[in-house]
Amino acid sequence: MDPLLLDLTAAVGLPSQLPTIAIYSFPLSLKDGTSWVVDDQPLTDSVVRSFVWAQWEPRHKHLYYLHYRPPPEVGLTFGAGEAEDDELRPRPMLTALQFHPNKPHETVLNVPLELSGLEHSPMDLSGDYRDQGLLHSAGDAWLDLRVVTSPSGAVCICHHYIYKSRLAETPADPESCAVYLAYSVTLLHHGCVLHSVVPGVPWGHAHSVLPTYSLFGEHYLLVIVPGVCMHMLDIGLDHLPNNHIVTTPPAQLLPNAQLYQIIGGKVSSGRSMTFIDGVNQMTVEVRVTKESLFSLFKSSPILSTRLAILHLTAVHDKDHDLSRKLMWSVCEDPYNLDTPALLQEYLVGETYAAVHKHIDSDAGHLISLLPITTAPFTSDTEYIESPVEENVRISYCFLENACIMLLSPRERVVRSLTDTWTKLWEHTSKRHHNRFSLTDVVDKLMVSLDTYKPEALSCGSTPVSPASPLVGGLTITSLGLTLAHLMFDPLPFNEAENTTSSKLEHLLSVTLRELSMYCLKHFPHESPMRVHAVASKFVCTQLQVSRRLCSILCSSQTLVPTEKSEKGFTFIEQLDEAVATRLFTLLERYHSATDAVAYPLPQGYNSFLSYLAHRCLPHHVFMQYVRRGVLQLNVDVLREIIYDLDDTPKNVERKLEIISSVPLVRSLRALQYWQHPMSLILRSRLHAASILAGEGPGQPRTPTQSARINAQHLQNKGLTAFPTADRLSPFDTFLDLLTAKANLTDLDLGLLYEGTVSSCEYTKPDLETDISVGRT
Repeated sequence: MDPLLLDLTAAVGLPSQLPTIAIYSFPLSLKDGTSWVVDDQPLTDSVVRSFVWAQWEPRHKHLYYLHYRPPPEVGLTFGAGEAEDDELRPRPMLTALQFHPNKPHETVLNVPLELSGLEHSPMDLSGDYRDQGLLHSAGDAWLDLRVVTSPSGAVCICHHYIYKSRLAETPADPESCAVYLAYSVTLLHHGCVLHSVVPGVPWGHAHSVLPTYSLFGEHYLLVIVPGVCMHMLDIGLDHLPNNHIVTTPPAQLLPNAQLYQIIGGKVSSGRSMTFIDGVNQMTVEVRVTKESLFSLFKSSPILSTRLAILHLTAVHDKDHDLSRKLMWSVCEDPYNLDTPALLQEYLVGETYAAVHKHIDSDAGHLISLLPITTAPFTSDTEYIESPVEENVRISYCFLENACIMLLSPRERVVRSLTDTWTKLWEHTSKRHHNRFSLTDVVDKLMVSLDTYKPEALSCGSTPVSPASPLVGGLTITSLGLTLAHLMFDPLPFNEAENTTSSKLEHLLSVTLRELSMYCLKHFPHESPMRVHAVASKFVCTQLQVSRRLCSILCSSQTLVPTEKSEKGFTFIEQLDEAVATRLFTLLERYHSATDAVAYPLPQGYNSFLSYLAHRCLPHHVFMQYVRRGVLQLNVDVLREIIYDLDDTPKNVERKLEIISSVPLVRSLRALQYWQHPMSLILRSRLHAASILAGEGPGQPRTPTQSARINAQHLQNKGLTAFPTADRLSPFDTFLDLLTAKANLTDLDLGLLYEGTVSSCEYTKPDLETDISVGRT
């Protein structure tokens, strides 16, 4: 039996009297050793002498009551001036009392509230009085207020009110008049107020409806307005309430009602939440299942709702199977404009959940700096489509001049006690830092990648070894990409880059450096080793999650090859045209999502995407992607494109356009795979131009090889290549000019000779055609 007996039914006597709250003590005695009897009149101890609303929380022994604070004196506030009417109105003040067994109670909270709709409320508080027994609250009929607290320190003050638009016309039937039903949630632990407005609610329904509020787990507050809307608000202490799930409820709530009846789905095991229906005075159970979340994700056209479901699944539930299923549903419509945003939320949410799971608890302050969601904390957001023209709108405002008076732990009656108020004090008193922004890394990359030239670092074709060091001291092995990870999420391409320096290494090093500097900036006394461990784990998880998402996208459209089947370019050539087009659309959305949040791409992805685009896109569209930097044509892709296209006049022009779109060093290497006269002509001209410009031979060969090749050429063909009457030729004269600029060992005489012959033979038909046309 509860040792405290609070009377919230209050005394309503004369019109001038106000309801009071008192504690009754009954003197008991044992009669005949078997039963207790009351010996005398109960002793009354008044706790609250006047209030307009009160609520008793029996689980935590909290008593909340709302009263009016008298206005400040005019002389003290405004001096000799006149006070405004608004400043003279009494201000509502919410007070919280904490009761202790065998100890006096204490006032732990005094906070002024700005409750909308109170300006139209009657100041005479002796009117209609409502007593809600199941809700353990009492108050005037015009005031609908509810306080919800969690053991973790979250305090939510929920207020419901109704107002009418000034532009609305009053119909003949007042019951059918459309009004605005609104409710606000003051989040003391975040210092902000959420306002939700539902338009077009008939007056008859809005006047009788009573919203219900209850905690759903540790992170969500469930608000159900029967027949209007259902709202799941993320109120966790980890971050601001960015994510909401808003949908329409059934026409009426019944005991043991399932959420699947609200948003569709099958009955299955899931999390349940019990709250009190204040209208019907009954207990109602709501169960959230995987099927219900999946059905709402597929059916909802609102991006913010879908982002909130992804956030709930990845961050709070850590349900990787459901997250994968949600991503597969996204792949069903790859042309949706919301696809990149959903992919970004998956990347950020899954990364945070994985890092939070594997990092030690002593690094929790560093984890609080990591990005947790992509949903912005905006001042105005539009949600579900209602039957009327307008939609449900949710907006925020921060508490200004709130002056939250919270009792500190040192001032408590029981100082060693840890409860809701001590946790709220710890959360509000500590300094809150902004989370690391991935857009800062994007900005850094936009500057650094302009000067990033892998051809200038190395002209070789050595593939990256799984144990080769990356920039910044990282290795592929240290990043956690073991064989087990590679087999768990198979990809349809070989994860290797044909360059000794890749963009992946550069991106990882920039992210690692920026995150480490950000952590040390906000926690300068933290150990650099711990900061490096958290930053390295974050970068490692970024690569793993990005790779997992790429595998999900590929598996949604095609059969991912096994260990023994063909991968890479051969895999693309076996795809149907329709499947290849859908796969490219998904991977292009994935590419856009990773660029927006600075996430790395798997090794080998750029080559796979470029050749896939060549196979399924028209040539002019393909070249647009190349010129915009979306597709990266390395030597492997150029070689495959050269082999794939035949040497028709139209394809020759296409090959030249593709080769000329890459840097010079890469184009020279690609031309070596093209056995065509135009390739010899271009290579010889580029070789001669580099010699004349003083840039060197342009063709890397050893001096011994150059001397042997040139000696063979001089012995076989020599200066009689193009003889004239005086045994001199323009070719020989040009060689004399080149030898004056460079050594003979730097010249590739064979290339120059073959290029000259090919130029004459390749252009000869065109010259004869022009001559014949001119004669006619």
